[in-house]
Amino acid sequence: CKMLDANTFSDKNVANYINQNFTPFKINAESDYGKKLFFEYNGNAYPLILFLDQNKKEIDRFYGFYEPKEFLEKLNVILEGSNTFPNLVQQYELGDHSSETIALLAKKYADRGETTNALELYKILLKSKNVSHLQFHEAQYYVAVQLLWGNGPDSLEIYINKNPDSPFLKDAVYQLLAYYSNNNQVEDEIMCYNKYLLFFSNDAHFLNGYAWRMTELNENLQNALDKVNIALELLDDTDQQYANILDTKAEI
Repeated sequence: CKMLDANTFSDKNVANYINQNFTPFKINAESDYGKKLFFEYNGNAYPLILFLDQNKKEIDRFYGFYEPKEFLEKLNVILEGSNTFPNLVQQYELGDHSSETIALLAKKYADRGETTNALELYKILLKSKNVSHLQFHEAQYYVAVQLLWGNGPDSLEIYINKNPDSPFLKDAVYQLLAYYSNNNQVEDEIMCYNKYLLFFSNDAHFLNGYAWRMTELNENLQNALDKVNIALELLDDTDQQYANILDTKAEI
């Protein structure tokens, strides 16, 4: 949220484009009013950027941080109406069952928290003949994550072990770590971190996440300090993550 404010919403081109084409509202999702809206629209991460019509019907949404150029491209797609949720639903209902349309629509359902519809489409996608490498892994990953939170970690662990080259490997590992954390399985969580520190040894964000979590658990603090120092070496001191990693080092 802070990065969007500092880098994207403050960009003159972005600000002008938004003011010319949209009616913008910024709402704190942790306020009473914000919590109500976040729940109403099935938000699952911050920042949530929603696009609504005049009847408060959702046109589209996306999550996270985007640089100004990428943000403008996404805004342009919204205005064009191409690949928005209503557009994709219409295409699918009219008989467009291409792997591309199914993958895009499944992702939209997933983002909207409509798990049943997303799962149905992802399972269809896995049976498609012309599915791309990315689409196949996206579908497998989503199905495994839903099984994780419903039936335990076996399916996701199998997916990770069988697909070390998956474009969703890091996402899958984060989901597994979150599962262990939420279920107070500290030993499993630490073992998982230790295993995947080798995979992400040059990923400053992952190293920092490990170091911060170790301070919360009061475990492996010397190793945490070593990893956070590596994370600092991987980044230029002008990088926006640098200050956060310094905070982690201070906490250790």
